[in-house]
Amino acid sequence: MGSSDRDEVVAKVTSGAAWREFCRELEAAGEAVLKEGNPADPLDRAEGYRMLTRLLRGALESQLEYHDPLHPELVCTCHETIKIVAENPDNLYLGAGIEGRHDYRVWGTRGGARWLSFNTFAGGGFGGGGRGTGTTLHERELAVRPDGGFEVILSQRPAPGNWLRLEPDTRLLTIRQTFFDKGRDPRAELHIERLGEPAPRAPLDPAHLYRALLGSARHVRAITEIGAAWSRRQSAHPNVFANVQQDDTFKFKDPQITWNQAWFELGPEEALQVDLDPPRCDYWMIALHNFWTETLDYRYHPVARNSGNAKLEADGSARFVIAHRDPGHPNWLDTAGHAHGIVGVRWVGEGVENRVPRARRVRFAELAG
Repeated sequence: MGSSDRDEVVAKVTSGAAWREFCRELEAAGEAVLKEGNPADPLDRAEGYRMLTRLLRGALESQLEYHDPLHPELVCTCHETIKIVAENPDNLYLGAGIEGRHDYRVWGTRGGARWLSFNTFAGGGFGGGGRGTGTTLHERELAVRPDGGFEVILSQRPAPGNWLRLEPDTRLLTIRQTFFDKGRDPRAELHIERLGEPAPRAPLDPAHLYRALLGSARHVRAITEIGAAWSRRQSAHPNVFANVQQDDTFKFKDPQITWNQAWFELGPEEALQVDLDPPRCDYWMIALHNFWTETLDYRYHPVARNSGNAKLEADGSARFVIAHRDPGHPNWLDTAGHAHGIVGVRWVGEGVENRVPRARRVRFAELAG
């Protein structure tokens, strides 16, 4: 940023113009909820506006409070009450703002996650454009000491041991821990530091505040538009698994995750049977999401199952029943008051064969009988 540009930004902050610009960007994000083709019923609208508050809360945490590549911190801004485009309720997501020109060290304990991955992203990361997922490191590549400890060096130049390559435009690190039982399985204890000469912590820079405010508001709008566009495409194929994913989501995925999804649309006396024939993989799961692709509230409703807790048939297959009330099936997924939404299935692991699930809409009485 040149001196004249910086002077302009400082003037905007001190005059209040920056805050007004931020508010206008937020208003534009709100208009994304009302876009033609999005459902207009009260539940969908209310969830849409609630999502804006959630996304803003997470964006301000990551972009304003913690985005300091000289003093990085691992923070979780996607969880039970901040949900970002078909997030996995079995995941613990951690992220840190970094810069490819620096070297970093991540260290800690392996924990009890079923699957662990490290991803880097350039530019703004998911919702911020760019070329998508950069470099990756997965748990099977990770050398862990007998006591469960490990460290990973992040740098552009190769390093001995566990190494994650950075690129000149790397701006974000994301770590996923995937659990069979996130509430009980031990979590990794992870830390991050920048290597090299220590740098003093400077006072708040008005330019940082300006970038963070506008970046957060634009993130809210981008994520809202991405999730809604995906659901609109999916809803053209009700109650069937169809691949309508595009680069706005696909290029940001971890390369070891294969995703299938269907739009469910059910009357009060209908249910959707979903049959899975899981491939050999480290982990798989099924979950329900609303129109905005937020996972339904798994704190209070059975909306997700995984390969560690689903009831399987003798041949390893599994049938799930999506319904508005419990039909007495061991793999019931509760729509939690939603007449429509997304059902998503993940296969996770290296080189996993994609087996597309099968779905069939049935009368609820067929299940209860």
